[in-house]
Amino acid sequence: MLTKSCSTILIILNLILNLPLIEQTSQQGRRFIHVSERMNWSSAQEYCREHHTDLATIRDQNDIDAIRSISHPCHWDNRCWIGLLRDTTNQIEWNWSDGDESTLREWKMGPPNDVDGNQDCVSLGTVLEWNDDKCDRQLSFVCYDGYDDLIFVKENKTWEDALEHCRNLDIDPSVSDTYLNHVYDLAHMDFGGDNLLARKKVQDSETAEVWIGLRFLAGRWLWVNGTPL
Repeated sequence: MLTKSCSTILIILNLILNLPLIEQTSQQGRRFIHVSERMNWSSAQEYCREHHTDLATIRDQNDIDAIRSISHPCHWDNRCWIGLLRDTTNQIEWNWSDGDESTLREWKMGPPNDVDGNQDCVSLGTVLEWNDDKCDRQLSFVCYDGYDDLIFVKENKTWEDALEHCRNLDIDPSVSDTYLNHVYDLAHMDFGGDNLLARKKVQDSETAEVWIGLRFLAGRWLWVNGTPL
């Protein structure tokens, strides 16, 4: 049974060479960090991108539970920035700072109706109370780390050898078919986002390109871990 998989990174990063980049997709790698220092939204975003991955994206109940468990939770009189920002081209739409396409919204009083450009950033009191807010307010904020999701391998290989290398990591020795029963795979990318985590992982690469898990087979492109393209 496939328990975890690695994905791929090549086209987004303009990378095509011999370094495998491996992703562990166990959903256990994201970690949220509350930063008590108060900043406006843009400065908070810059801080998170420099020291972590980005401002917090909230995708599901697991993320809600994780934010609830951090040591300095946000509350009604200590609101925190998260990575949700009003779309500049469509005032009723909201986008995540890291490009994630999560549609989860937990507006405290229903969807914001202020479309005059005055309250374009989102803060939370509790994880179930999101408010549109003025972006220049000085608030604490929540970042996230996702570095446990990806493993960068600094070892030159062909694409096929990189795939084999990934799929033979941490395998169950009692299982003979590593093609169907493996823990890791070459990584897949989110073509809707900017893949900050992947780009940060490979910035110290000794080659200009790295391998990802996208390949052309039987007349079409596909991710080798089965993720829909």
